[in-house]
This record gives sequence, structure tokens and C-alpha cells, in this order.
Amino acid sequence: MTSRISRLVAAAALLCAAPAAAQGAGGAGAVEVGAFARRTHFDNSLGMKSTIGVGGWASVAIRPGLAFELDLSHTSADYKSGSGSATYTPMHARLVGTFTAGPRVEAALGGGYVHNSYGGSLDASDGGLSALLGLRYQATNRVWMRLGLDLDVMFHPSSDSPFVFYTGNWALTLGAAARLHGGGGGGAASSQSVGLLR
Repeated sequence: MTSRISRLVAAAALLCAAPAAAQGAGGAGAVEVGAFARRTHFDNSLGMKSTIGVGGWASVAIRPGLAFELDLSHTSADYKSGSGSATYTPMHARLVGTFTAGPRVEAALGGGYVHNSYGGSLDASDGGLSALLGLRYQATNRVWMRLGLDLDVMFHPSSDSPFVFYTGNWALTLGAAARLHGGGGGGAASSQSVGLLR
């Protein structure tokens, strides 16, 4: 499952890059890629300790101030009971809008879908709704530092689901991103063409 999701993210990034190359300066089609560390706090029903994982993401601007984003991360977490560990691999697909918050600073707000894969001693998967709140700081013409809060909500109405009816995971994310296509910008306002924080 993890390899299939990785191929999906890679394919999406390549598809995004093609129209971006034709766009020139910022705007629709601009592409960003980034890497991040994510500290995940799991739903109490999962019995897993909060822990740090790593991941990457790619985004393409649909229009100035609005972009589509895919991200994938991987975490290994111990059980609070000390009885073993499990792996956690979420993939987010979201629309994210940005808003100028000050010189070289943008606020981000996003929403979409999350698919979670749990491995190790917990062999299961689920999906649900995801929200994003964050800030990004423009360090250079093409590089941004990013801080975000992910809120994921999953419902499990099936009686044979290994999960309780409702689970909610949340995470803090810190990383950096670079614009590959779509031109540069002279500040946070011009970088809104790919206003993406993940």
C-alpha cells in the first residue's frame, strides 16, 4: 500500500510539472515541493504514543492564492501499553488557500481527504476528512519555511471495522518548500501564486 501511494504522489508531481513549465512566471500551474517533520498525536482509542515522522509533498497552483496539494509521510509509533509498535502512513489530498499576513508571511487554510495506512501489529487502513491551519515564511525568493497544524477526522460505521466509530488524529508539521516552476516573487504577496502550506 505504501509503495502504491508513493507512486501516486510521484506521478501527480510529474503531471503538475508539465503545465507549470509552460506558465513561466507565478500563477496557475506553479509547482512547489517540500519535506517536513510531523509530530502526530493519535486518537486515544489507538493506544499509540505521540511520535515524530518524516514526509514530503508536492503542490500545483490552480490560480493565485489557491493550490492542490498531495503529501505522504511515515511514522513508527510504540503502543502506550508497551506491547509492541505500529507504523502509520497518512496521505493527504487537499485544496489550500493562502492569505497575506505580513511582510514575507502568509497564513494558510485547507481542507480535503486523508487516507491512513497502519502497519506492523496493526494491519488496517481508513480514510476521512482533513483540515489544515498554518503559517509560512518566505526565506528566499523560492524557499519557504512552513509550520502547520493537521486535523484529521475518520468515521467507521461498519460493524467489522477494527476501529471505534470515531477517531481523530492531529499533528504539528515543520518543514521547508521550494518552488520548482512558476517563477520567483518579491515577497509573500507575489508567492501567493502557490500559496501552499502543508
